[in-house]
Order: sequence, then C-alpha cells, then structure tokens
Amino acid sequence: VTINEPMARRTGLGVGDELTLQTDRGRQAFSIVGVAVDFDVKSVVTMYDGIYRSWWDDAGVAAAALFVAPGVDVDAEVAQLRSALGGEAQLVIRSNRGMRQNALEIFDRTFAITVALQLLATIVAFIGILSTLMSLQLERMREIGVLRANGMTRGQLWRLSLWETGLMGSSAGLIAIPTGFLLALILIYIINLRSFGWTLEMQLQPRAFGQAFAVAVGAALLAGIYPAYRLGRMQPAVAVREE
Repeated sequence: VTINEPMARRTGLGVGDELTLQTDRGRQAFSIVGVAVDFDVKSVVTMYDGIYRSWWDDAGVAAAALFVAPGVDVDAEVAQLRSALGGEAQLVIRSNRGMRQNALEIFDRTFAITVALQLLATIVAFIGILSTLMSLQLERMREIGVLRANGMTRGQLWRLSLWETGLMGSSAGLIAIPTGFLLALILIYIINLRSFGWTLEMQLQPRAFGQAFAVAVGAALLAGIYPAYRLGRMQPAVAVREE
C-alpha cells in the first residue's frame, strides 16, 4: 500500500513499515511501499484494486479513469461522455487538464497574500529609505554646501546621492535573499507541517532572487530622487552657514 504524507507524519510510518488494517476478513498487515505527496489533511491509504477486493467485500466503484490517445480532443470526449451518461446516476466527469487548472487557480488565490506582502514590504522599505535619506540630508547639509562651494556640480551631486541610495538598496537586497530563503524553509518545513501535515517541494528559482534584488535596488533609487532634488536646489552659501 501507499500512504499520504499527512498520515506518515501523524503515525511515524514510512517505506518498509507495516500498516495493520481491519478488513472484512480480520486484521491484516500491509507493507508500505511508498509515501505519496498529498495536500489532503486526512489520512489516505491507497492500494491495488485486486488486493482491496480480496480483503473487503466491496464491489462498488467510486471513481474511474479514462485514458485517450494522444491528439484526441479531451473536451469533446468529456462532452460526449456527459451526453451519453446524462440519464445515469449523478456522475462528475472532469478532465485531468480541467482539474489541474482548478487546482492552480485555488493555489493562486491561496497564495495571493504573498503578493500583497511583497508589495507591502516594498512600500515600507521605500518609506524607510526616504526617511533615512531626508535625515541624512539635514545632517550633511554643511558638508554638501562645502562640496558645492568647492565646485561640485548638481549632476555630480545627483550621481553621488543615487550611488549612495543604490548601495543601500544593494545591501538590503543581498541581506534579503538569504533571509527570504530562511523564511521559506520555516514556512514549508515548520509552519505548513504543523498546520496541515504536508510540505511543499522546495525549488530555487534564480529569477525570483534576481527580481527581489532588482526591486530592492529600484525602490532605493526611487526613494533617493527627492532627497537628491532637494540637495541640488540648495544654495551653497545657505548650507555652509547651517550648523
């Protein structure tokens, strides 16, 4: 037999162990040959149909799978089955593609909160960098005034400010990548496992890491535009007199 992951977690059973079940012919031990990935919170045992019918007096069929040849229109076959079996008992006929699409839509809705969290984190980072840069502007006003008085142009001042903000964003992005990876491990192997009994397969996507780094740098550069603009409009004589 095979068991699903939640059952394996609850019972501590694994491949090679024996699972004892109460059958119509008494208690029988079955060898576990696999642990299936399953997103069901209930315990599920799967076995070959012939083995099941040899131990249980159950001739009913709850589900059946129909395989079609490559190139056959699956939707047309499903429609034909529904038309042919429309007068029979209540039957639910679904294509594997339709079930997969429904599952993906459910997952997209479930994890939509992560997109909102990403947006919220970006906004918070943007506000934090903007506030920090505005504070630094006040503290460095005299220093910037001296640089301007010694010949620094507005273009050079802009480049200096954006280089500083870019380095801040790069540092934040480099720190965020391992931090996010650690958070994902905690969510998958601790939070998910304790809440539902199943885990997700960890897949590292280089594109996601690159996107996170680009967002960090981009948010920092955008936050640095207004402080750079303020510094560029500042009169050197006024800034030098400030203490």
